[in-house]
Amino acid sequence: MNIYPLSYSIPDEYIVSEIPEKKHVVASLIPGFQQTYVFSSSDEDKYHDMYKKSIFGITTKKGGWDCLRHYEILANGCVPIFEKLDECPEDTLTTFPKKLVRSFIEDYNNGYDIKQTADKILEHTKKYCTTSYSADYFMSKYEESTKIDKTNVKNVLLITCNQGVNYTRETLWIGLKRYIQSINGVAVEYPKISYLYNNEQTTDKLYGHGFGYAHKINDDYNFSQDEIIEKIKTHFWDIIIFGKVGPDELYEGTSPNFPLWHPVIENYKKNQIVFLYGGDECIDMTYPNRYRHHIDYHRQHGTCFVRELKR
Repeated sequence: MNIYPLSYSIPDEYIVSEIPEKKHVVASLIPGFQQTYVFSSSDEDKYHDMYKKSIFGITTKKGGWDCLRHYEILANGCVPIFEKLDECPEDTLTTFPKKLVRSFIEDYNNGYDIKQTADKILEHTKKYCTTSYSADYFMSKYEESTKIDKTNVKNVLLITCNQGVNYTRETLWIGLKRYIQSINGVAVEYPKISYLYNNEQTTDKLYGHGFGYAHKINDDYNFSQDEIIEKIKTHFWDIIIFGKVGPDELYEGTSPNFPLWHPVIENYKKNQIVFLYGGDECIDMTYPNRYRHHIDYHRQHGTCFVRELKR
């Protein structure tokens, strides 16, 4: 099986070192109530401070189960109140501390000492919910799927396909690019995701004001399309990632319409190609449907990582 779950993550530096002092029971932002969305693009510190000062933060399933807000709440030493969490498929939200969150709320309601569970939730967040963990997980599962030693991977090309902001792609890429930079490799995306770089200034028009993902990596390479294609032909890249893909991702979400698909498929084998399924809709492998059909076709050409997965 070359299909793996892949949850959102949050850059390591966002996670508090210990549970902060609490002043409120529940954070003021309530999903679905627009009057509580009071933070502008310059208010990211205030946004995180809201969760730091609260015991609980309300969150919920949106288009899909995964949501960056879950990890913002966890990173600030705040505990998610998550409606219908028991209904989440086992292979979705795989890094989210489902059991610990439920235990905390039960203990809180029963008047028990909850500090120990709160500390466990924070330690879980530090260990499993970071972009650095996401990159390590990705590399380990890639090695498992392809039998290619992950230590031999130094140069990675991300072909971004659908251009809309996608947290699966963006949070993985923050961790993966930081890792590749740390081993003096080359990690490049095409077209470039400019808002991820710390030399890009504006976030006003970004989804969620860019909180949690904008301006997080150092800019290093600017290859032209011709240079990237030439490096594909000369096998410079150890892995080529397409993402986000899927039947809902417009024209560029399905092969052979991916950017640069033809030079890639002509020069690279299945074990060097990866697809990121970051859309809202569940890839339900338990019955025939268009999402399963899409991934069953593309898994013939590479390893698939999926945000919303049921099997």
